Amino acid sequence: MTPFITRRLAAALLVWLAVAPGTAVAAAPAGGDPGASDGPRTTAAGDAPSPLEEAARPLRTTDPSGPFEDLRPFGKAVGDAVVVGIGEAAHGSHDFVTFRHRALRYLVEEKGFRSFVLEANWSAGLRLDDYLLTGRGDPVRIMSEEFRNAFLLLHSQEYLDMIRWMRAYNVAHPDDPVRFAGDDNGYAGPELYDRVVSHVRRAHPDLLPTVTELYRGLRPTLPVDAWMRAAVAEPLDERRARAERTGRVLALLRAREPAGTDEDHAWALQHATVIDQVARLYAFDLSDPRNGPEAMAHRDTAMAENTLWWHRHTGHRVVLGGHNSHLYTRSSTPTLPLPQGSVLRQRLGDGYLMVGLSFDRGTVHATAQGLQNPADRDVGRVEVEPAAPGSAEYVLDRVGHRNWYADLRTAPPAARALLDVTRPKREIGTDYPPTGDQVNLLRSMDLVVHLDEIRPSRRLAREAAEQRPHAPGTSTGLLPALEEAARPLRTVEPVGPFDDLRPLGEAVGDARLVGVGQAVHGSRDFLALQHRVFRYLVEEKGFRSLVLEAPWSAGLRLDNYLLTGRGDPARIMSEEFQNAYLFMRTGEVLDLIRWMRAYNVAHPDDPVRFAGNDSSYAGPDLYDRVVGHVRHAHPDLLPTVTELYRGLRPTLPAGEYMVAAIEEPPAVRREKAERTGRVVELLRSRSFAGRTVAGDAHARAVRNAEIVHQVARQNAFDYDDPADAREGLAYRDTVMTENTLWWLRQTGARTVLAAHNGHVYLEGYTPDYPVIQGGLLRRALGDGYLVVGLAFDHGSFHATDEGVSDPRDEDVKVFRSGPVAAGSVEQTLDRVSHRDWYLDLRTAPPAVRAWLAVTRPKREIGTHWPRDPDPVDLLRSADLVVHLHEIRPSRLLLHG
Repeated sequence: MTPFITRRLAAALLVWLAVAPGTAVAAAPAGGDPGASDGPRTTAAGDAPSPLEEAARPLRTTDPSGPFEDLRPFGKAVGDAVVVGIGEAAHGSHDFVTFRHRALRYLVEEKGFRSFVLEANWSAGLRLDDYLLTGRGDPVRIMSEEFRNAFLLLHSQEYLDMIRWMRAYNVAHPDDPVRFAGDDNGYAGPELYDRVVSHVRRAHPDLLPTVTELYRGLRPTLPVDAWMRAAVAEPLDERRARAERTGRVLALLRAREPAGTDEDHAWALQHATVIDQVARLYAFDLSDPRNGPEAMAHRDTAMAENTLWWHRHTGHRVVLGGHNSHLYTRSSTPTLPLPQGSVLRQRLGDGYLMVGLSFDRGTVHATAQGLQNPADRDVGRVEVEPAAPGSAEYVLDRVGHRNWYADLRTAPPAARALLDVTRPKREIGTDYPPTGDQVNLLRSMDLVVHLDEIRPSRRLAREAAEQRPHAPGTSTGLLPALEEAARPLRTVEPVGPFDDLRPLGEAVGDARLVGVGQAVHGSRDFLALQHRVFRYLVEEKGFRSLVLEAPWSAGLRLDNYLLTGRGDPARIMSEEFQNAYLFMRTGEVLDLIRWMRAYNVAHPDDPVRFAGNDSSYAGPDLYDRVVGHVRHAHPDLLPTVTELYRGLRPTLPAGEYMVAAIEEPPAVRREKAERTGRVVELLRSRSFAGRTVAGDAHARAVRNAEIVHQVARQNAFDYDDPADAREGLAYRDTVMTENTLWWLRQTGARTVLAAHNGHVYLEGYTPDYPVIQGGLLRRALGDGYLVVGLAFDHGSFHATDEGVSDPRDEDVKVFRSGPVAAGSVEQTLDRVSHRDWYLDLRTAPPAVRAWLAVTRPKREIGTHWPRDPDPVDLLRSADLVVHLHEIRPSRLLLHG
């Protein structure tokens, strides 16, 4: 057997199992999210209804958020199971991981589950579990260090989001925490050796010399990926000698196992067991291909043993995450003769429930087929074509629902007969295309979840961004000066450590309000960066408030959630962020809101706050608050205010209301504005009544009434008249400024303003916006207002076609903007060698300031595309600029 074949078999041991035929096409551009939404779909004309229709339950979304009504039948199917295995048909998929996260949340919140076990190394699980329980450590760093080599596709934003939710849950439920474990045995980290030796030193000091000698040279000193490569390459005799030594330590500890309960000993024994599992895995002679199945059977049996130990030790009901091929209750390929799920079914019977996942088509992250010891640079996006006729997925995709699940145990006889056939099924691991699984769905799983289309996972940056060579033809004076002044940005993800943001913090100085812009609304990276900057300024600079370019009523509802925990932020966003605001209804904004709530749970006496400052919609809550205050404080005004507001309180969904309001005749709109203005005047006339008792309540009621009037006044402009339309836009930015300043005065909090560049800049770039919020804020606050403008070179984002005035979810598409044109602002910014970076324009070298002080084309994309670049004088518009090399589309949340 050649060395190449030997290494390939060894790598097969570590690469997550993926074995089914598929078709690869050219990799799609990074960030090209198809943006598919869940919902009904139609089968081809003439197709007979699938026998599965009766059993299929529609899945509202794969996004990990409530409400969970669509999962109630899923919960019923779980029954009394103590371990629920939820698989995935591809490791590098966004949707499989987010569905599992959603199921975990449901099972935790409504079914009493308290542990998650992942197809990851035991040592990685220990470190993440410690973070969940104590808050110590940085999950981003832990994942970066542990999720490498064959585990590198776990290093994703989807898993980070899940871990953060688990930590937030524990902050809110300190006496009933959720836990995390890894069950795999490809690597045993140094902390496992340390814990075993520490226990021996304390409890069995007579064994310490022996154990220390047996473990000598075994404790890893290399990074995970380097250690795994080295372990595979060692001579077989050395690998077997290692396994003999780890086995002797295990035997010594087992011989000392106390008769009673000793938690420390139980943990030490399990750690020693995992160390031995890893050593034994590498001790197989993989130069003989006949040993491959035996080695994989060892691996999956050990995974099952680790999962069972965790279940017994914690007493928890467990969600088990892994690839379908490991969780199936019967083998789908000869290379894995004894999957973990089969062992769990043997040990637990019906106490183990298997949920298999499937899909028709989509995009995943994967490496080239057969690649050994994969690194981040080896991972690309691969498009998977629709399932072929005769495959298991083809059968499942005939159901009318776009995304759905079914309990196969209770399915009608015709459906069970249809599924009781062995068919090809794609099971994609880390590489693509896979080689070929044959799956009998009825005999391999208890429930099936089928998704029509999947999207690629969102990979995390592992280290400081890579550097790219200088572009030719760059000015010899300008570029070196830019290089000197530019500060590299480690990541846009809203995570620490924040060392790379310290210069930004110095630039913020004593500013009370920091406007952080975006060069396009529908970008994940700009939203994530706004979140990251806010987190840094909260945690290290004392900021306590965020104002978003969103309706005031949305801000009130979300602020109440942050302060009290009442309400569902996903539902609030769904109800409030409609029409042009739907670009705020994203997973990134929801992540931000959830982090803010978790912060408040941990800091109840020093909370962060949230406000919207825009004037296009006033929700019914505002009317109710105004009338409620009048009823309580000024009952003599109640009949008048009630009459003035008659018929104005929205009864339609926000998006429909906004369309209907602007379509009314101008005279009707002006009459409504007159009525709302009279209510403001009435309340202002009472502004000193009861100030010592209820001054704040009255101030808030006046502000709410002013917002109601702002919206009515905004709608009263004649937008068919270009001059009046410009006045309407100037009015909008003026009231956004007033609302932001009122919030600053009312809360006294240092605040981040998150909005489009076009609203935070110090000067406008289009005649359509003669007045701009940022300029008004600078006049009001002076240097107390700081502007951070954003730019990018190329990438994908969400937008609508040009001319769509009242966008709906179905109007939103993913667009891609290629590298910028010659002579643009971004062309020069992208020549800096850092991939992502930022710069304080106020302190930049003279050559940089001179270049920036010239008006040049720059992309400022709102909700429509295409759009010509705008003329921007960056030096006069912003104090700092952040430049990203490539952007990706935001994660739009489904409405409803």
